[in-house]
Amino acid sequence: MIGKYLVDKGIITQKQLEEALEEQKKTGEFLGSVLINKRFASEHVVAKGLSEELGLAFMDLSKYSIEAAAIKIIPEALCRKYILIPVYQAGHNLTVAMADPTDDAAKDEIRGITKFNIRPVFSPVSEIRERIDREYGGKEPAAKEPAAGFNYTPARRTGGAKKEVDELIEVASLAPVIQVVDALVTKAVEMGASDIHLEPDQGHFYCRYRVDGILRDLPELPKKYEAAIISRIKIMSNMDIAEKRVSQDGRIQMTVANKSVDLRVSTFPTLSGENVVLRILDRSRAFLELEHLGFASDNLKIIEKAIKRPFGMILVTGPTGSGKTTTLYAALNKVNNIEKNIMTLEDPVEYEIPRIRQSQVNPKAGLTFANGLRSMVRQDPDIIMIGEIRDKETADIAIHAALTGHLVFSTLHTNDSASAATRLIDIGVEPFLVGTSVIAFVAQRLVRTLCPNCKKSYTPTKEELEVLGLRATDEKLVFYREIGCKRCYETGYAGRAGIFEILVPNEEIKELISKKVSSAVISEAAVRGGMKTLRDDGTLKVKAGVTTVSELLRVTKEA
Repeated sequence: MIGKYLVDKGIITQKQLEEALEEQKKTGEFLGSVLINKRFASEHVVAKGLSEELGLAFMDLSKYSIEAAAIKIIPEALCRKYILIPVYQAGHNLTVAMADPTDDAAKDEIRGITKFNIRPVFSPVSEIRERIDREYGGKEPAAKEPAAGFNYTPARRTGGAKKEVDELIEVASLAPVIQVVDALVTKAVEMGASDIHLEPDQGHFYCRYRVDGILRDLPELPKKYEAAIISRIKIMSNMDIAEKRVSQDGRIQMTVANKSVDLRVSTFPTLSGENVVLRILDRSRAFLELEHLGFASDNLKIIEKAIKRPFGMILVTGPTGSGKTTTLYAALNKVNNIEKNIMTLEDPVEYEIPRIRQSQVNPKAGLTFANGLRSMVRQDPDIIMIGEIRDKETADIAIHAALTGHLVFSTLHTNDSASAATRLIDIGVEPFLVGTSVIAFVAQRLVRTLCPNCKKSYTPTKEELEVLGLRATDEKLVFYREIGCKRCYETGYAGRAGIFEILVPNEEIKELISKKVSSAVISEAAVRGGMKTLRDDGTLKVKAGVTTVSELLRVTKEA
């Protein structure tokens, strides 16, 4: 603890530390800032204490002359970006004074530009900025600002908007803050999380990961770190850190555990502060093969036959988070070759696919799904993927494209495959066009798969057999249940697999669609024709020991 270090060194008294701690409880500021503001210790002393506490070398820039040759090695913009300055060069080593010597991104960028081995040392923020102004711009030394310390809360300081922004940048650049953010992302990637939720509340700062579709609580983050952590994330995603009244969106690219990861960041103002959600897009998991999504062998043959058709529409349906986009990417990856011109219009583009022309809707600029699709058909595409059909105009253009020689992929938000047909009719598409243009309606859900390390077999009860439509007189079945172990973080589940329902309209179904019958009637006709429902496909996975009865019922209760 920085306070104990300063007391042990005789820099402050125990009484002063207690007074500062009392003030910290009231204001929520970082202890280092309280000590500086009360003039119990200087920025220089606090910074040196931080360096020793973190086990990093400290450099008092006032006692060092900076080599002119070293200044030429690192551009000024980079120095200001990361708050650092080169001090001297010796052989292939370059000593660099940094506000945060633990910032690996900064060191990697400097190393890549200079081709030198970087030897980082710790220096106070104000000293580094003063030397940057002096060495690069020939300016007068800037007035020193208080160091941020460990637990700084910028909103409580005065001095105008610009100063508040500068202070936010300073605190977000401190090593402990950077380490917390990096640790949150690294742990999320290791656990296979799809989202990180940072949730400020009155007196609390909660964090949750969405793993296998389920939100899970993590240990609560210190409330005093809230402003610093959120500012760090906003800086990384190129957001306006001073704007807290409106929602913002951004993107971060990182390498975590040797994986290239994109983070889609969203902030949202609440009564208790800015809520932040980071969607994790793990590129190493982006391009799953159709064979690995969970299709049963007969369903796999149906979908592979459909995506090889020269024209027509394939609609993937299901609620948000059911894996629709992953299925579409797998399908596009399957048909992607040099002979095909494949174009997409998405909201947003989640993964980049080589040799595919991908575009992102931008309503503010007038690029909607309808407008973009209208322009796209003039680009001579063979295959078109539309992120979602939301209105009649988009549906009409998509269906027209499907009927005039294009293979069209898209998604809808409906509970099952038959409902997708009636949904198109509800938004204004002519019924006869639905039956003639759509070659496959694919409904899907994601079920959590059992951890292979700890799952346990058991004999299913009569009630479980009945709910799955199985008879007690069937061959003796063995089901599996979740137990929990260290590998699966005590959940009993590890990963997810899809369950699917594929409706291929035959003549009877096309006629029913043209008559505008209910989705229940269409579904009954499809089952008579051999379609496996979501519950049927899930039951196969339960019998195979892939998932549990409770998990299947959870995801199909509304299907």
